[in-house]
Amino acid sequence: MIYELRIYRFYPGQKKTFLNGFKKAKSFMKKYGITFVAAWENSDRDDEFIWIRAFLSLKVREKATHRYYSSPEWSRIVHMLRPTIKRREVRIMKALPYSPLK
Repeated sequence: MIYELRIYRFYPGQKKTFLNGFKKAKSFMKKYGITFVAAWENSDRDDEFIWIRAFLSLKVREKATHRYYSSPEWSRIVHMLRPTIKRREVRIMKALPYSPLK
């Protein structure tokens, strides 16, 4: 399993707008092969959102993200989400054999 850690920082006052749009984005992830794992707010930073999504392999990730970001659902909400994000970090992670997430 491949996990993708995503950390977003928002422009001032944009967190609520992002979270409303993210709920919509999350609702069709599974349809395109993206597994939503979990999401967090940073308790030390009000402008930060952290989440993880998962894929069976890197090849599956490539195909799934292409289908997702090319979907009609994404084109209807992208204009809501992208302008809220000031900074984005993405890390691709592979679970170690002794990790509870495999």
